Amino acid sequence: MFTVMNDTITAIATPPGEGGLSIIRISGEDALRIAMILFHPAKSNSDLTPQKVVFGEIRDPETNQCRDEVLLTFFKAPKSYTAEDVIEISAHGGTLITKKILALVLAQGARLAEPGEFTRRAFTNGRLDLTQAEAVADVIESASDKALNSAMAQLKGGLSSRLSALHETLLNAQSQLEASIDFSEDGLTFQSRSDTQKQIQQVESELKELVDSFRQGKIVREGMQVTLVGKPNVGKSSLLNALLQEDRAIVTPIAGTTRDTLEERVRIKDIHIVIIDSAGLRNNPEMIEEQGIQRTRSALERSDLAIVVFDASEPLDDNDKLLMQELGQKPKLVVLNKSDLPSSWQSQELETFLAGEQPITLSAKTLNGFGTLKEAIYQKATSGERIGESLIITRERHRDHLQQAAHSLHNAVNSLSGGLSEELVAVDVTLAMDHLGIILGKTFEEDLLDKIFGQFCIGK
Repeated sequence: MFTVMNDTITAIATPPGEGGLSIIRISGEDALRIAMILFHPAKSNSDLTPQKVVFGEIRDPETNQCRDEVLLTFFKAPKSYTAEDVIEISAHGGTLITKKILALVLAQGARLAEPGEFTRRAFTNGRLDLTQAEAVADVIESASDKALNSAMAQLKGGLSSRLSALHETLLNAQSQLEASIDFSEDGLTFQSRSDTQKQIQQVESELKELVDSFRQGKIVREGMQVTLVGKPNVGKSSLLNALLQEDRAIVTPIAGTTRDTLEERVRIKDIHIVIIDSAGLRNNPEMIEEQGIQRTRSALERSDLAIVVFDASEPLDDNDKLLMQELGQKPKLVVLNKSDLPSSWQSQELETFLAGEQPITLSAKTLNGFGTLKEAIYQKATSGERIGESLIITRERHRDHLQQAAHSLHNAVNSLSGGLSEELVAVDVTLAMDHLGIILGKTFEEDLLDKIFGQFCIGK
C-alpha cells in the first residue's frame, strides 16, 4: 500500500551493481532543501538553477567528508517527471558509494520510495494519465522494436488522445439525450435519435477495432507462445534445438523421451517467440508419460499457435489421428519433418486437417526448410497487423473495459432503434463512458493503482 503523497521520497534510479554512473532521485517539497545541505558546488558562485547541470561534491554534513564528486540537476515543479520539485544526483557507479549517498538523503528526512511511486506521483499530479503511466513500464520492459514503438506511441498519448476523443463524442451524445429528457415538454428541438444513434455506432465501431488489436498487441508486448506438438519421436525436440541453435532438449531414438514441457525463448526478426517442447501425444501412454501429455494439453490450450509435427517417413497411424483430433480449431502450422528420408505418404492425406493451410516440409537433421518455417512463424505472429496503424492495445485491462464499453453502446443502439426511452439509452452511454474513464484513470480505485504501480521497479 502506498503512503500518502505529501512527503519527500528518494530512491536509486539505476540498476544495482557497478557501472559508469548511478542516479539517486529525490522528489517532493523538501528535495531542494536536502540537496542544499548535501551538495557543495565546485564553483562558489554556482546556484541550483532549474534544468541546469551543476558539478560538485556530496558531503556528509556531520563530518564534512566528501563522499563523491557528482553532477546534480534540479527540476522545479511542475516541470519535472513527478510535477514536484525533483533532484537527480549522478554519482560514480558503484554499490557502496550509491548506498552511502542514499543514506545521507534519508538521514535528512526523505523516505525510501516504494515501487513505481515516482510514476504514481506523476499520475496523481496530472503529469501522465493512467495509460501513459502503464506505458512507462512497457517502455522499460520492451524486448523488441515493435514493443518499444507501441509503448512509445502510448506514452506520447496516442491511446489517451483517441479514447478522450471517443469519450467526448459520447459526452456530446449524452448531453443531447439528457436535454431531450429534461426539456421534452418545452417545445425545443434537439438532435434526432437517428443522428445520436450514428454517433454511438461510430464510437462502438472504433472500440471494437481497438479490442480486435489486442491479439496483435499482446504478441508485441509479451511475445508469441508456440507449442510443438506431435506423436512421440517425430522430431519435436530436434526442431526446438534447431530453432534455438543449441542442444537444449534431450534427443534420443526412444519414443517418449520428453516427459515434461520445456519452455525457451527465441527471437525471429523483431518478435519474441516463446517455444514450448511438449511430450508426444499418443494412445495408451505410461503413467508418468500421461502426466506429461496432460501438460502438453495445458500448454496447447494457452498457446497462440501450434506447430504440428508429422514424420513423413513413417505411415500415418492412430496416434497421428489422435493429434489431429486434439488440435480442433487451434491456429496452427503443419510441419512434415524428416524430409531427408524417403516419404511414406503425401500431404494430400491431411487435406481435411490442413483446411487450406500449406504444410512446411523440412529436416530437423539437415536444417533444410528452416528458413521457410521461421518466416511462417513470423507471418503468423504479425497476421492481421494493420498497415500504417501503430495504435494497438497491449493490456488485458484495456481490452476488458473496451469490450464492456462496446457492449453498453451496442445496447444503447438497440434501445434507440427499438424506440425505447432516452433514459434507458443514457444509462448505457454512461456505463460506456465510465469504462473509458477507468482506462484513462479519470476514475479509479486505490487497489487498482497499487496493483499497476506495484509492478514497477523502485526508483521509477
